[in-house]
Amino acid sequence: MTILLTDAWCWLCISMAIFLLTAFIMGRQSRYFYTMDVVPRQFSIMDLELPSCQKEMVNLIKGIYAMPPANRQLTLRALRGQLWVDFLFMPAAYGSIFLVCMKVASKMNPAGMVLFHILAWLQLLCWLCDIIENIYLLQKIGPNISESTKMVHRAYQALEMIKWGFSLLGIVCGLSALLFFWVTGNFDVSSLHYLLIIVGEIVIFMVLQKLPFRAPIPAT
Repeated sequence: MTILLTDAWCWLCISMAIFLLTAFIMGRQSRYFYTMDVVPRQFSIMDLELPSCQKEMVNLIKGIYAMPPANRQLTLRALRGQLWVDFLFMPAAYGSIFLVCMKVASKMNPAGMVLFHILAWLQLLCWLCDIIENIYLLQKIGPNISESTKMVHRAYQALEMIKWGFSLLGIVCGLSALLFFWVTGNFDVSSLHYLLIIVGEIVIFMVLQKLPFRAPIPAT
């Protein structure tokens, strides 16, 4: 852990690169997400992660299997592929938040140090919830999908609340603290080149996002 925190900015550059690369891949895969809802329509992974009720997830997955065979296979391959790529995305995403929170904690007073240490280690809980979520979704994707019980659906919603709640809290608090340190000049000048590397990675990601890419339009 000491080595990890000593080179935190270096590790953050690496984790951000993996985070952006996997996010780019998953973004391209999501272009193939179609389901039949009277007519073919696109959906996002968030529709599966945050369904309002049990039937919503069932209808969406059944709609995939109602698509023409060629389009159905493209959607299923892309959807399952994104869930597997997400297993690489998770450690990069939650690891980045963890490193930011731990780095901020090292510059805080005792109370702030405890708070950001808690936020950092909570990312492991978020990661675990994300793993359980993906395993659950991979098992649900099938032609004979049935509705989950209310208890299972509520447990699934609780996983999502924990995952999104604590990860977003870590992001907001960590970035806010870093901005405060930047504005007040309370930062190590030697860390600036790491910031430039991260900015460069984000710029490359944004340029790649602009590259032309058009998924096949499903047959009706």
